[in-house]
Amino acid sequence: MPITQVVFKRQWLQMPVDVSKKMRRVTQRTVSRQLIQQVLSVPLAYHRLGQPYFPSHPRLGVSVSHTHQLVMVAVGPGPLGIDVEQVRPYDVTAIRRAFTSVEWQLLQVLSVQDRYRLGWQLWTAKEAVLKLVGCGLTHAPRRVEVLDLERGLACYQTQLYQLTPLELPATHEGFLARPLSVG
Repeated sequence: MPITQVVFKRQWLQMPVDVSKKMRRVTQRTVSRQLIQQVLSVPLAYHRLGQPYFPSHPRLGVSVSHTHQLVMVAVGPGPLGIDVEQVRPYDVTAIRRAFTSVEWQLLQVLSVQDRYRLGWQLWTAKEAVLKLVGCGLTHAPRRVEVLDLERGLACYQTQLYQLTPLELPATHEGFLARPLSVG
């Protein structure tokens, strides 16, 4: 079966709140592999930084994201990246360096609740782009400039990317990033 559009799979995990980080990661990785194999049951390999790919289908993009009890994967034609996060309180000043000066100024004028929501939207958009280009968080999220969330535009190293919000419960935010085709 040829994959002509992006296929998403997700699974909610039922893990105790006090489960160790190591056990959570092992479970999330196992589930992500199972979800990918549900989309395409061929051998899976991993790049140096851990990004999955299908050696027999080099033109298919594969991306994985997990947060707390949600694991999500995307498989589709061409490069792609996804990121999901549970919307939760955080100390925005602790991650100030993740935002451009324009993004930071916008966050500062919002109510606390709106700041949390927009902060997670910006973060997931940035991380989705960084996953797409293959570096993940080894590069600073600030290097991805979210130009317009409503139109779904981001820029990284002069390349434009299309951002599409993922269909998630209101408790989560997430984006799919794809290179923007001009023309």
